[in-house]
Amino acid sequence: MTRTGDNRPPHAATTPSRAATAPSASGSVRPFRRLWIALWLSSLGHWLSVAALTAMAGVLTSGDDVASRAQAVGAVLVLMILPVVLLAPLAGPIASGLDRRLTMTVADSLRFALILSVPLVDALPWTLAAAFVVSCVTVLWIPVIGSSVPALAAAAHGDSHGDVRPGDARAAAHGDGDDDDQADVARRSARRAAYGSAPVAAALFAVLGLFADDLLGQDDRADLALYVTAVVFLAAAAAVSALRELPTTGPVSVPAPLKLIAQGLRPADARGLTVAVVVASLTASAVVSVAQVHARALGGGDAGYGSVLLGLSVGLAFGVFLGPRVLVPLSRRRLLGLAVIAAALVLIVVALVQNLVVAAFAAGFLGVAAGAAWSNGSALTGLGERAFAYLRSVALVTALIVCAAVPAVAALLGDRTLSFGDADYDLRSTNAALLIAAVLALVPGAVAFRWLDDRRGIPLVLDVAAAVRGETYTPREQAAEPAAAPVVRERGVFIAFEGGEGAGKTTQARLAAIWLRDHGYDVVSTQEPGATKIGMRLRAMLLDRDTTGLTSRAETLLYAADRADHVGNVIRPAMERGAIVVSDRYVDSSLAYQGFGREQSVSEIAKLNEWATGGLVPDLTVLLEVRPETGLGRLPSPADRIESEPEEFHERVRQGFRALAEAEPERYLVLDAGRPPAEITREIQYRIREILPDPIPAGTEDVTSTFPAITDA
Repeated sequence: MTRTGDNRPPHAATTPSRAATAPSASGSVRPFRRLWIALWLSSLGHWLSVAALTAMAGVLTSGDDVASRAQAVGAVLVLMILPVVLLAPLAGPIASGLDRRLTMTVADSLRFALILSVPLVDALPWTLAAAFVVSCVTVLWIPVIGSSVPALAAAAHGDSHGDVRPGDARAAAHGDGDDDDQADVARRSARRAAYGSAPVAAALFAVLGLFADDLLGQDDRADLALYVTAVVFLAAAAAVSALRELPTTGPVSVPAPLKLIAQGLRPADARGLTVAVVVASLTASAVVSVAQVHARALGGGDAGYGSVLLGLSVGLAFGVFLGPRVLVPLSRRRLLGLAVIAAALVLIVVALVQNLVVAAFAAGFLGVAAGAAWSNGSALTGLGERAFAYLRSVALVTALIVCAAVPAVAALLGDRTLSFGDADYDLRSTNAALLIAAVLALVPGAVAFRWLDDRRGIPLVLDVAAAVRGETYTPREQAAEPAAAPVVRERGVFIAFEGGEGAGKTTQARLAAIWLRDHGYDVVSTQEPGATKIGMRLRAMLLDRDTTGLTSRAETLLYAADRADHVGNVIRPAMERGAIVVSDRYVDSSLAYQGFGREQSVSEIAKLNEWATGGLVPDLTVLLEVRPETGLGRLPSPADRIESEPEEFHERVRQGFRALAEAEPERYLVLDAGRPPAEITREIQYRIREILPDPIPAGTEDVTSTFPAITDA
């Protein structure tokens, strides 16, 4: 085994970024703190409403059989998820023209009135209708608050420096790098408020369930939770109405879940990621869909229901937090596959257990596994916001189907008693439905693990045991091999690093070359333009801001000329002797910059460069994605001719790189450049191992711990 845990850099980052060192928006900006409180209250009300409305549906069918209660609870959940799936695309255009403060105040006031009306009307049809309308209002509230949080934080941050007026939405949306960092901090803080309130809501609901029987009586014990939920929404409305600093209006974009799923995702491991997210969502949603009926069957009532929700929500929070931080030496893809299998196995325990306390704890462990699967899966998407939205859409649609199907299956099966000799086992309908869901999750979970596993041939038990000790397992036969240089091959390996300005590709290209050299490989590090003497002259012309009047076609031809000289004099000779060539930029840069960026014919540029390079294509292209405003903010001054192009140009370049990666996913490794550099380096090393004829043993120390100060040129 090779020891890596002791010298590994902190997982969060190797060097502090401006975003990491920026002051907390919630702590330093008073208007944002007030908005954060309003967001937390409104989110608390949302999670409480889910528990309270489902509990009310169970109360209103308490005189009927378990099947009716299960279907009523499932119907409430379906009606609360359905608008998020179907109506979300309409919310963006509607919200863009609405006053933000007024919209949020009205939304919380409407939810207050709707929730308050449910115990007063005391009818199941109205409970179902109220659940649907509350969700529709929430669908409109989400994009408004989502656009208000970064806008207010950036505007307030800019105003504290005297350069942005409060309420200037345009300045907040298109500010400088500091504003972008402040907005990122604000978004993270807002997400913590929105999702962090879920465990609080579950705990509060459980406590209310304990006292409701004494205060309101057995038949009305769901009313107290609804009254408290209404008060929380009223408090949120009052908090927002008192906030005068919000920008009035602004553009709002909301992804369409069904459209994203129909378009799909095309990185090499998309199918494994998709199946993993389906399994994680299936297991968590199955528990939620029958938790109310299951807890009542076990004698826990609403307090027991709240305990199960508390265990699941706390587990999810821990799983999301611990996912990227636990078992760091273990492959993230292998850990993702293990997490979804673990979630399915724990669901079997939840299904078979007949003790409410054990069920609540088991739900917590299931939440940890599902949360870890989500955090690792979202980190591996690689294609940025669109991929994250795609996986979120997959999770939502899966939850919708599960919340409709599992209660229906429970109602269909009914309660049964199984006899095993002299022993009897009461298999309740909810137990049977959860058991079926667990089996259905276990099979695709195993398939996802197989698709995701990038350490095949490495014993799983030994690999995990080594990771627990802070090591990465290396087979004895590989560890005993002398550290001799690899055998010279007839053809080398060609790796290209691509990305927009400030993405960190130069840093990662250098780290990859150093890592390969440390393992005895003949490595040639190169770049475009300017790798040869002629290329250096061309680079000076192409990047000098004093070069004016250069047409787009001429620029394309000059880059192609540099590349032809580069391939003929550097890349091909190195590959012919069996070396590994690591290049900072190659043909895809011309396709993205001169094609998509300059809005020229991409196919014509591709043909030109195919002739210039003799058809040489990299074995692996590592694409680092970064938003133009973020990447340009990382660059030192002064900017060169290409860096000085407007942001719209760099956004077209980013979209161009993405289109190229989606068209040829097997050649690309696409990574989010906003992730910690150490994580990016580790992912690149895992992928490079796969294309080397003489593989580097897994578990070797990454070079970020040895060369932490290397920065992007």
